[in-house]
Amino acid sequence: MKRLEKRYINPVIDLIMARPRTWLASVAVLAVFALIPAWHIEADFNLEGFYPEDAETIVEYQRIASEFGRDDDMVIIAFRHDSLFTPGHLLQIRRMADELGTLPYLEEVRSLWSINEFASENGALNARPYLDEETIVLNLTVDEESQENHSKTRLESIRDRMLEDPFVNGTYLGSGGTATALFLRIDDEKNTFTNRRELLSRMDELLDPYRHHYELNISGLPYFRTRYVETLNREILFYVSLASLMIILILWLLFRTVLGVILPISIVWLTILFVTAILVLTGGYFEILSSTIAPILLCVGVADSVHMLSKYQDLRLQNKSRDESLRQMILVLGTATLLTSVTTAIGFLTLMTSNVMPMRRFGIYTAAGVLIAFLITVFILPSVLKLLRNRTPVEDKSRIFFRKIGSVLSSTHRTAYLHHRKVVVITLLVTMAFSIGITQLRTNSRVFDDIGENSELIRQSRFLDKYLAPQFPLEIIVDTGQEDGVYDPDLLRRIQKLQDHLVTYDEVEQSISFATLLSRVDQVMRGSPDGTLPDSRPLIAQYDLLLEMTGGEAVSGLNDFENRQTRIIARAYDAGSYRINLMRKDLESYLDELFPGESVMLTGSTILSADLTGNIVTALTWSIGLAFLFISVIMALLFRNAKLVLISLLPNLIPLLITAGFMGFAGIDIRPSTAVIFTIAFGIAVDDSIHYLARFRMETLRGSPLNTAVKNTTIHTGRAIVLTSLILLVGFGVLGTSSFESNMLMGLLTCLTIFTALVADLLFLPALIYWMNPKITIGEASSQDALLSPQTSPQQSVTNQMQQSVSHGQQEHQILH
Repeated sequence: MKRLEKRYINPVIDLIMARPRTWLASVAVLAVFALIPAWHIEADFNLEGFYPEDAETIVEYQRIASEFGRDDDMVIIAFRHDSLFTPGHLLQIRRMADELGTLPYLEEVRSLWSINEFASENGALNARPYLDEETIVLNLTVDEESQENHSKTRLESIRDRMLEDPFVNGTYLGSGGTATALFLRIDDEKNTFTNRRELLSRMDELLDPYRHHYELNISGLPYFRTRYVETLNREILFYVSLASLMIILILWLLFRTVLGVILPISIVWLTILFVTAILVLTGGYFEILSSTIAPILLCVGVADSVHMLSKYQDLRLQNKSRDESLRQMILVLGTATLLTSVTTAIGFLTLMTSNVMPMRRFGIYTAAGVLIAFLITVFILPSVLKLLRNRTPVEDKSRIFFRKIGSVLSSTHRTAYLHHRKVVVITLLVTMAFSIGITQLRTNSRVFDDIGENSELIRQSRFLDKYLAPQFPLEIIVDTGQEDGVYDPDLLRRIQKLQDHLVTYDEVEQSISFATLLSRVDQVMRGSPDGTLPDSRPLIAQYDLLLEMTGGEAVSGLNDFENRQTRIIARAYDAGSYRINLMRKDLESYLDELFPGESVMLTGSTILSADLTGNIVTALTWSIGLAFLFISVIMALLFRNAKLVLISLLPNLIPLLITAGFMGFAGIDIRPSTAVIFTIAFGIAVDDSIHYLARFRMETLRGSPLNTAVKNTTIHTGRAIVLTSLILLVGFGVLGTSSFESNMLMGLLTCLTIFTALVADLLFLPALIYWMNPKITIGEASSQDALLSPQTSPQQSVTNQMQQSVSHGQQEHQILH
C-alpha cells in the first residue's frame, strides 16, 4: 500500500496542491461549454422506449402498427349532456369538429358527423352518414311544436341506431346517447413533443368558448405524454430548487459559514450540470427515472463534501498547518470517498443488466454522476481551501451541534456495548418480522403509474372509462398463414366466440373484429338477426368487395392487404400488469385451444405495459445480486477478513429487507420507479458501512482496545454518517411531496431505507462487532492506516484487546461516561 501511495496517490495530491487555479479555471471553462447542451435538455414519455429496439415485443408491435395503424396517435375530447341529441348540441359538435380540423399537425378529426351506417339499395351496399345537417335542420316543418316533435323522433331513431352499432357505441357515443367523443389523429411524422405542445395549446384556446356549455375531458396517449412531460419539467425544476434550499439550510446549521455552504452546493450543482450535458450529448432525455438523477446527485455529492470538510476541520483543530491538513484530508478521505463512490457507482451500474431501458439509462447516468461528483470534490474543494489561505469552512458555533450529536452517539455506543447480544437478536427478529411482508409483494405497473389518482389527467381519463369505453387497446392478431385465409367461415365463428369470451373479463369492456363488421353487413344485405355471420367463402369475399367499394376504411384497420391476418381489438382498463398478466395467461391457453391451426399474437399498448413486469423482476434480481457480489469482493480486498466482510454486508441487507417488507405490508407494488429504490439504498448504505469499518480497522491498528476502537469510530465517523444521512433524508424527503406518485414513493421509501441503514450502522453494526469479535491481523499498514497509526504494533486479536479492556474497568467507566 505504501508503494501504491508513493507511485499514485502522492503525485495526484502534489498535482492538486501545486495548481489550484488551473483546476478551478478548467472546471469553469468546462461548465461554460456544458451549459450549451444542458440548456437544450428535453423530457419525454414513450412506452416503446421502455424496451430495447430489437426486443421481440417492440419489433412485433411496430410491425403490427405498420400493417394496421397505430393505437397511440389519438387525442380524445369527450363530454356529456343529457340533451345531447338535439339539433343545437349536434350542430355545436359539428362546428367544434370543423374548427379543430384547422389545427396544425393533424391528419383527421372524427366525430359523430364522420361515421357512416350501412344501407342496401338495389342489391348494392352503401355507406351514408348517420347525421346530415340538411336533414336535421332544413327539412323540419315550420310549425315549432311539430318541428320539435319531428326532430326529436328522428334524432332518437338515429341515436338508437348508433347505439346498436358496435363500431359507434363506446367509441363515439355512450351512456345511453348522452356522452360523445371527438378523435384528433396526429400525423405520425409530426408527432413530436414540440409539435404536440403547440397543437394542445392552440386546441385549448379553440375549446375555451365550448367550455361554457360542456365539461370537456381530454385524454389519449399523445395528450397524456405531453402533459406528463410538462409536469415533469416543472417537477424537476421545483424539487431541485427545494432540495437545494433545504440542503443549504442544513449546511448552514452544520458549518455556520458562507464558505461551508457555497463549496458543497456549488460542487453538486456543477455535477448536475455536467451529467445533464452528457445526457443530451448521448441522445438522452429526462423521463420518470432519469428526472430523479438530479436530486440523488444533490444528496450524494454533498455527502462527499461534508465528509471532507469535517475531516479538514478536525485536522486544523489539531493545530496542523493548512497544507498538511489538505494533504491528509485528500489522502485519508479522498481514498475512502473514492472507495465509497466506486461501490455506489457499481450499485447503479448493475442496472445495466436490465431490459427495462429507463432503468438501464438511469443506472448509467447516475453512476457517471457519482464519479463526476467525486472528481470535482477531490480537485475543486482542496483547490478552493488552499487559495482562501486561513479562512475556515467551519464556524466554532457549530461545535455545539456536533457535541449534541456526539452525546447521542455516546449513548448509542453504550447501548451497543452493554447489550450487544440483545441489540443483535432484536434487530434480526424485527428484520425477520418485516421480511414476512416480502411474501405479499407483487410486481405491477400501469400506464398511468406516475400520475396520482387524484390528478386532473387521471380524472379526465376516468370519464372515458365511465361514460364511453376504456382507451387502452388489447389487440389479438390471428395469422391464418394463407392469402384470403380470413374468409374462412369457421375462423370467423371462432373469432366471434373469442369476442364473447373477452368480455367475460372484468378488465375488458368491448371488442370489434372483421367478424363484427361482416355481421353488420349481413344484417343489412339479408336482414339476418344481429350476430349472424355469412356461411360461405364466396359470400364473405363478396361482402369484402362491397365494403371496399364503399371506401374500404372499415376493413383496412382489421385485415392486412392479403387478408392473411385479421385483428381483434378489445378495449381494456388500465388495470395494471398484474391483473392483465393473469388474464393473459388464462387467455393464451384459451387461444391455443381455439386456434390450433393459426398463429396468434397478443399486442397493443396494454400488452407493452404488462410485459414490463417480468423484465422488472429479472432486472431487480440481477442488479441486487451483482451489487452484493461486486461489493463483497471489494470488502474482501479491503479488509482481508471473512468476519469483517460478513459484518459489513449484514447491516446493508437489513434496510433492504425492512423496506421490501414494508412495501409488501403497505400494498406498494414493485414497478420501475420503486424497483430502483433498492439499488439506491444499497449503494448509500454500503458507503456508511465502509466509512465505519475503515475507521474501526484503523483504530484497531493503532493498538486501541476493542471498546475504545468501537467508541471512537461510533462517535467520530458516526458523526459524519449522521450528518450525511440527515442531508440524504432531507434531499429525498422533499420528493415525498411530489405530485408524481412514483417520485413520491421513491422519496418516502428511500428515506425509510436511509433511516434504517443509519440505525443499522450505528447500533446494530457495533453490537455485531462486539458479538462476532473479528480477528484483525496487523501487518503493513495501508496509506490510511499509516496516517492514523504511525507505529505498527505486534499481531493481536480483537479477543485479546477485549480481554485487556475488561481488565481495565475503571478506564472503561471513563470511556463510557
